[in-house]
Amino acid sequence: MDGRATERHLSSLPLLLLSLACSSVRQPTARDVADANDTGRAVPAVSATERQVLSQVAGLPSGIATRIGDASVNAEAPYAAASARSCRALHITLSASQQTLHRVACNDGRAWFFVPDIFGSPGAGSGD
Repeated sequence: MDGRATERHLSSLPLLLLSLACSSVRQPTARDVADANDTGRAVPAVSATERQVLSQVAGLPSGIATRIGDASVNAEAPYAAASARSCRALHITLSASQQTLHRVACNDGRAWFFVPDIFGSPGAGSGD
């Protein structure tokens, strides 16, 4: 290759690297989803199990499935949300249907409550 051909190949390298970097989409983490769902509104518990989950969410161990009512609840570690509330991502698997609901619960200093699912994920925030 002559000098000009080498120069052309090297000048196209940054464009190639940029296109590769832009083509990979980072998947949101549970924390990203939880932050996005934390819109300030509250969603009421619609079942006895959901009410029990909210009453016990502060004391749930992180990453360990805990039986509450007719469900198995796996809570992620609490974190301080951008809204200055303490929140936790919850994965609630209902015994009867084996359906897993992905919910986010937050505390405003008075009580724990669910926040809406802004992504509209099936089973998330629906209370089914």
